Amino acid sequence: MRRVPLGTVLAVFVLLQVLVADKIAIGRVEPDFPLLIVVYLAVFKGPIRGSAVGFLVGVIQDLFNPAFLGLNALTKTVVGYMFGIAGVKTEPESSVFLFALVGGAALAHDFVYLLFFTGLNLGTLFLTWVTVSIPSALYTAIIGVVVHKIVTFALGEAVRYFGKTRSQG
Repeated sequence: MRRVPLGTVLAVFVLLQVLVADKIAIGRVEPDFPLLIVVYLAVFKGPIRGSAVGFLVGVIQDLFNPAFLGLNALTKTVVGYMFGIAGVKTEPESSVFLFALVGGAALAHDFVYLLFFTGLNLGTLFLTWVTVSIPSALYTAIIGVVVHKIVTFALGEAVRYFGKTRSQG
């Protein structure tokens, strides 16, 4: 079976964020599609690939918000590295475990992002964390598991190849 180029996968997830995320938002809460691909690659391919893809995806997102240029690149790089290390130590085969990884990654991402975005205003950080970040992390984790199941079912062999860990070849 043919492999799907990484650039195509990244473009699809960024386009999902730009074109779909606001349409399926619940109030101010929307899933973070680019974070899904960063976490997935980090967990299955390791911290170097995770941080590199995190940086690339973050820079692309930062182009849509030049006032905070570099902030998404920083946060997605950190998340890609952290969850790449977690992927080395675990095998995320179950949906529950994948849900926990994606949700944890979204929370970590938003915490680092909000530290800078709010200028360390702890009141704003806490309020945004509770009202937006936690629900968004849950939503992103649910979407992550659903997308993973759909893609695994639809593409079968390509996903198994794409998801091979370093120890499998």
